[in-house]
Amino acid sequence: MTTTTVPAAKPDVKPAVQFPRLAPLLAYLDSLTARADLAVLERLLGQAAVTSQDIEAACLFGTRGYRRNTISRSPWYELLALCWRSGDVTPIHDHRGCSCAFRIVEGMGTEIRYTMTAAGVVCPVSTTAMPVGYICSAEDSDIHQVANMQGAGADLITMHIYSPPIQKMYSYAPATPREGETLE
Repeated sequence: MTTTTVPAAKPDVKPAVQFPRLAPLLAYLDSLTARADLAVLERLLGQAAVTSQDIEAACLFGTRGYRRNTISRSPWYELLALCWRSGDVTPIHDHRGCSCAFRIVEGMGTEIRYTMTAAGVVCPVSTTAMPVGYICSAEDSDIHQVANMQGAGADLITMHIYSPPIQKMYSYAPATPREGETLE
């Protein structure tokens, strides 16, 4: 993953002007004085019928993993375009202290949901194929992983909202044998 979030918007142009299809969503986000309501984020993303052309200035790809591009940000939210090449994947993570909702803008994404087992390791419980327009949301203890599992040359573009902005992402490792164990 490209760990740096890079500004995509022109600093002298308001995001609602540069990305007019996002104006209603940005009006809500810019009004926030606390953590966003996840149901409202889902509804607004569902109404934001954006294409990659609508957010083209924010659709920049990295060379090593997916790239996070800032569309707009305040102390109470960050709106990002994430650009993924085939095979790019997030760590297994949760959203402790943060509401997260995202929309598939282009391509087919895959979400893998996990649960914490009594042994203290994460275990996959479901996999969801996410086509264009699909809205995914998670908060606090929801553990998941997002990936572009499409074939070579097939890109994925997603638009994410984090409220408040992510300060630290809690990540998990899949179950592995204990040191010294052999697999038979």
